[in-house]
Amino acid sequence: MSRISTFVLGMVAGAILLHGATTYHIVRAADGFHLVAKQPPRLSETYVDIRAFTMNDWAGHTQLASAMVQAGQQKLIGDSATGAIHETVNELLPAWPKKE
Repeated sequence: MSRISTFVLGMVAGAILLHGATTYHIVRAADGFHLVAKQPPRLSETYVDIRAFTMNDWAGHTQLASAMVQAGQQKLIGDSATGAIHETVNELLPAWPKKE
């Protein structure tokens, strides 16, 4: 393969990856990875791990939350918020004494 064809192939691969990064969120949730279309296309928030998101985190990622609702993935928002509430309650409540 000549140098010019290697260069062109690299440019095409880079353009495809850049297009994917500006068009989709890769969301990692408790049940795996999800591909969600960005609204509007941009480079920020390409990969987001929502497994430990709280309601404050969702308030800071309004475009991601909107894109997830438009894609029909609102269950993931509720699941991560519910998980955060469970963790907070478990931290606040003292461990129950074991009866022997």
